[in-house]
Amino acid sequence: MSDKVSLLVKCPHCSVSLMDPEHPVDDAPGIRLEITIGNKKGNIWLSSVYESYSQKADIVILKGSVAVFSCPHCHEIINSRDKCEACDAPLVPMNLEHGGKVTICARA
Repeated sequence: MSDKVSLLVKCPHCSVSLMDPEHPVDDAPGIRLEITIGNKKGNIWLSSVYESYSQKADIVILKGSVAVFSCPHCHEIINSRDKCEACDAPLVPMNLEHGGKVTICARA
């Protein structure tokens, strides 16, 4: 039995699933988001495994950079006005498939 918990998330704006089984991270479907850092735009696949920081991206993400995350379906910005307690970067909320939400920090 695996001790990993994989979360299923959807966009907080359009409620479409952000799960991408064609781009797994940590042997589970990745969470696909559009990402913008400065003038660079691309896609990022975050691990859906709870408490994992693994990710894959098609752009270079420098440590400490702050990203703007958007839904790949409705293209709405997901970053919120709420700030990370550790670094003051914006928080990025995503709704869980069956209620509730999970939030990540926008800083790499």
